[in-house]
Order: sequence, then structure tokens, then C-alpha cells
Amino acid sequence: MREKKNWRRYCARPENALAANRAELLQDGEAAFPAMLSAIAGARTFVLLEFYAFADDSIGRAFADLLKEKAREGVAVHLIYDSVGSILTDRDFFLDLAAAGVKVAEYRPVIFWKPYWNWIKRDHRKTVCIDGKAALVGGFNITEYDAPRSMGGRGWRDTQALLRGPAVAELEKIFWEAWAASTPVIGAKPAPRPVSFPGPAGDTVVSVLSAGGIRNVRSIRRSYRYAIDRAVDYIYITNAYFLPDRLVYRRLIKAARRGVDVRVISPRDTDHPYVRWASWAMYAHMIKNGVKIYEWQGQILHSKTAVIDGTWSSVGSHNLDHRSLHYNLEVNLNVYDAAFGAGMARVFREDLKLSKLVTMEDVRNRPFTSKAASKLLYLFRSWL
Repeated sequence: MREKKNWRRYCARPENALAANRAELLQDGEAAFPAMLSAIAGARTFVLLEFYAFADDSIGRAFADLLKEKAREGVAVHLIYDSVGSILTDRDFFLDLAAAGVKVAEYRPVIFWKPYWNWIKRDHRKTVCIDGKAALVGGFNITEYDAPRSMGGRGWRDTQALLRGPAVAELEKIFWEAWAASTPVIGAKPAPRPVSFPGPAGDTVVSVLSAGGIRNVRSIRRSYRYAIDRAVDYIYITNAYFLPDRLVYRRLIKAARRGVDVRVISPRDTDHPYVRWASWAMYAHMIKNGVKIYEWQGQILHSKTAVIDGTWSSVGSHNLDHRSLHYNLEVNLNVYDAAFGAGMARVFREDLKLSKLVTMEDVRNRPFTSKAASKLLYLFRSWL
């Protein structure tokens, strides 16, 4: 049995990690959606929500009704939604929320005559903060696609973490930074609340990493790179849009060459098929060098998770692609805990049962047109 590894070995910036937290893995929508609704229902002081997509469907309306109810109770409810991610949601839906007392703001409203840059920089985060005591972070949006089948959703495969402890304050800070950059749907924008000071909730060390500002634009990628370079046993990555930049791509190959068990699960069916096609342009070189690539065969895979040596785990909204790296607002939790890591590894191995290993034969036997399309799309990966 291997000795317990020191979490600092895998942490790029130990000075920014926070102790005394408790993190719970919510491995799918059946766990995550009830947890979000329960946390909001139990709020007594404030609720902060930040979502890329918030739909006017049965799931969005269920959340909206609960937010209105909490606002009527006197709870301060703040919601940020992304203009592009929620572009199919009629503005009246958000106006109705605002009229009921929910403070609603839109991140970078779409203005058709503005340049392309106005469209591509988006708020891709999915977070809920409750009363300065708890927060939920992951990849779920508030839509029927993301919700579990038990709630009438389509059951997309995703992951979330429930966090308690001092690290919750970092997520609040990140929310208020996005709030400052967003536009209220009605009237003037309310001032931010004071950031909470949550007390100890456990013995887990957590780093809260964000992307989107000039100084921290690469912090999530840096944490991946650092942990990958120090992997000894295994690297398990599940990513909805696996199109890593060359820095991460090369480090995964180097890890496999030095004997680390490197495995990646990406989707077969996806809402952005052009990303999958571009990803196939990398597969031959990765497979030749020992990286094992799998394609998830179930409902659409939307997770953005990783676990390394059972010590470093990452859950959040950040995809391993150019858009998350350079354009989007993102947030990930890095959890340094053996029990949490064991749970992450167990879920990954369970997901392998519903995944198909991609072989060199699969790569070679693709039609010429598919190979050409993959290479062409890979050349334009910065725009995908």
C-alpha cells in the first residue's frame, strides 16, 4: 500500500489554499439538483446564483418559483445569467423575476452591432452560494438538458461539489466581481453585500481558482499543468470538450511516457460535435504515446473533472479547450483530500464501464473525409 501523499506536492500555490473545509462530491444530476433546491429553500439571509444558461422551461421555472418565494420571505436573492448562454430565454422571464424582488443582472448583453469580441467573452460559471455557509460548484446549468430524468430532464452526465467552510468566501468574492461587470435588467444595480467569514467546517484543504481576469486567466490551466507534472500513479480526466492547448497536451504525453496511467473520457454524442471532430486530430499521437482515450456512450457528457493520484481533484466549469482558457469566466474547486479523491476515482472507473476505448485501429479506419475535417477543425481550434 502506498503511503499517503502530501497535498502540497500537487498544489501550484499552497499559500492560496484554504484549510478547514468540507467538500462533498455530487456525481450526477440526481444528487446535484435536489442539493441545489434544498440549499436555496433553506436560505435565511442571502442566495447568490451565477449561471451560463438559465432556461424558461420546467426546470428553470421550478428554480424561478423558489427564488421568488425566498425573495418574498426577505432573503436577498441575486442572480447573474449570461446573455449568450441564456439567449433562448425570453427577457420577460428575467423581468418577472426582478419584479418579484430577485436582483437580476445580465453578463455582457448581446448587442448585434458590436464586434465579435462582445460575443465570445462569456460567463461560463455555474455556482450557488448560500448564507455564507455553503456553496455548490460544477458544470450544471439550470435547464431541462442538465436536470435528471427523475425531474423530467434529459439527464446529461455532469458533476458538482458541495462546499462548506472558509473557501466559500472566495466564491462569494468571485460572484461579486462578475456582478460588478454585469448589467441589471431593471433599475440601478444594488451594491455588493459584505463578503462572509465562514468558520471551520472540516479538515479538507481547498483552492478556489477562477479564470477571466488579466492576472488569473491561466490559473486553472496552471494548476492542471503543475499537478500533471507531479503525477506518480494515475491521471483521470473527464471533459466535455477535450481540446487542450499544447502545454497541457504535451504534459499528458510526458506523464504517460514516464509510466503514469493517463486516461481521458470525452463524449461520443455532444452538443458541439465540431469540438469532438477536432479532438480526434490529437488522438493518434496521444494513443501512440500511452494515453488511453475513451468515448462516453451514454447521455451527453458535460462534466469537467479530474483526479490525480487520489490527492488532487478538480471540479468546476472549465473545459480543456481554447474558449475556457482565453475567453470565458470560469471557476473550479481543487480539493486536496484522499477521501474526496477516492470518490472521484471510483466515479471515473464506473464511467469507464459506459465508455469505449479508442484504438489506433479506430483512428486509422476513419473515412478520409472525417480525417481531413478533423485536421482542418483542429487548425481552427482557437475559434471553436
